[in-house]
Amino acid sequence: MITAIKFILLGIALILGGCAHPIGIAPDLSKVGITQQAKSSKSIGYYLAEPVEKEVTTSGGGGDNVRYKPYKDLETGLYKMYASVFSNVTLLSSSSDPARSKVDYIAAVEISTSSSSSSLFTWPPTLFTLNLANNISDARGSVIGNLRTSGEGRAEFSEFKGDFGLAGKRASQEALNKM
Repeated sequence: MITAIKFILLGIALILGGCAHPIGIAPDLSKVGITQQAKSSKSIGYYLAEPVEKEVTTSGGGGDNVRYKPYKDLETGLYKMYASVFSNVTLLSSSSDPARSKVDYIAAVEISTSSSSSSLFTWPPTLFTLNLANNISDARGSVIGNLRTSGEGRAEFSEFKGDFGLAGKRASQEALNKM
């Protein structure tokens, strides 16, 4: 009887301890791309280095993990970021998209993330880092530059009670605005 109870408790611990909770890390779009400078008359096309539906799992708190889709969550924010600088922005399907011939610049966007939490009792991350890389070339394919930045977001338990991805959203917003 005691052995059966131990197995049941072990099963419950494995189920609760090994889960990856879904969160969203999309930034507040009203705070992305605000600029005081004049827009360039040039156009840019950008494509995502990974599929938009790619799901990532990173650490949360209490031994749990969180999962999210960084490319999907940042897709609109990326567009808004570029639109605050360039007069025309085009989302390309890949590096070989035929529409690339209609733009002045092409950017390959790469996103990497990490998260953690010092809390042993709550699973949402309290620290989130988002790295954003833009590898930019001209329409002929000549590399112009590699712009890289990162955003860091922090959130305490009292803040994220209703928004478990708050630290990630803050990191996304900071990275997009720094870019």
